[in-house]
Amino acid sequence: MDVKKAGMARLLLAAPALRRSAWMMESSAFLMLCEAYEHACLRRDVLRCSAEKDDETLIKSEEECRSLEAAAIAYIREQRKFSGLK
Repeated sequence: MDVKKAGMARLLLAAPALRRSAWMMESSAFLMLCEAYEHACLRRDVLRCSAEKDDETLIKSEEECRSLEAAAIAYIREQRKFSGLK
């Protein structure tokens, strides 16, 4: 599975409401968000599993993941409004 698909799968698990938007799989902007989201989540997961905990870095990583997730959700909502999709 490539990074974009993995990011999309992870994002769809985090935000199930997006599953009804099959058209987004063709959007290059959305796929770029998915890729960035996957990389951020992988970095966060590594920090979570690390033997030496760096709480500040982990918190920043968590914030980055939430921010990218929110950006993807906002992008889909805006695209739905723009295109008249529900």
